[in-house]
Amino acid sequence: MERLAHFVRSQEAGLWATGSRSKERSDSRRSASARLALGEASLLLRSTSTDGLNPGQDASFLGTSGLYRARVLVPDAVHGPLVGTACLEAEALPLHRQIVEFSRRACAAGAQRVRLVPLFLLAGVHVMEDIPAEVEQARQALPNVTLEVGPHLGSHPGLKGLLRQKLQTTAIKTPIVLAHGSRRPGGNDAICALAQALGGTAAFWAVAPSLESQVIHHMQSGVQRVAILPYFLFAGTITDAITHLTEEMAERFPKMGFHLLPPLGPSPELARLVIDLALDRVPAWGQQSPVPMQRVAFRHGIHSSSMVS
Repeated sequence: MERLAHFVRSQEAGLWATGSRSKERSDSRRSASARLALGEASLLLRSTSTDGLNPGQDASFLGTSGLYRARVLVPDAVHGPLVGTACLEAEALPLHRQIVEFSRRACAAGAQRVRLVPLFLLAGVHVMEDIPAEVEQARQALPNVTLEVGPHLGSHPGLKGLLRQKLQTTAIKTPIVLAHGSRRPGGNDAICALAQALGGTAAFWAVAPSLESQVIHHMQSGVQRVAILPYFLFAGTITDAITHLTEEMAERFPKMGFHLLPPLGPSPELARLVIDLALDRVPAWGQQSPVPMQRVAFRHGIHSSSMVS
């Protein structure tokens, strides 16, 4: 998550171009970056602090305070956005305490408002229940700070474009979008609609239909090759398990071809979507203007296999 936060903090490639909701607000405020530095701060919320770690990877950088100092960057003067990260689980401090700590540091830097951006792809229990409850506790300890919770990352229409880009790296025309899945009623509807829009089907890691059942369904329909697109932000334990499962299916179904794609991963393109949410400037679908991005590559955590392309 820190790699993504780095891109969000970056001033390169015009990521923080102005994008006020109305002319009145645009006229009354400074540039977007200065607005975030002077009057607002953004806190990126994630489920766990170790989502991007593979088994055995050193997690000492997480520190013991729950929200370690490297995660809260106070900009030099007023030229950079004030951005921090916090986690709902696997932290020494509960989320509301992390929000309070960040907000107090933001106030010391001159901010009066903190906008929280949930880095979640599904509108599940975490987004709909857990985070609002933690934010309400933080509000009670911050009477002079305005806390705003923006839409979760999965609601941004631009995610569909990022997934299309990943699918363009394979010639396979039958994609399976594999998400974690939510047990909340209706929580998976958006994923099913997204998969259909991409010309494929949806599968879920935690709920039905499973990846294996969708693969069998395609086999019975005469499909010979499928592309598996993990709908996860970062590589980690689950994406490693997806790799192992795909290898097992390649052995069990030798006549079926598999192409396992990487998860979204940290990138300037994904950071742009986060910034849209932080600035409350999410455009209507189809109206996004392209922003040139600096090409940056990271090695993802899905390992290659002789059985899976």
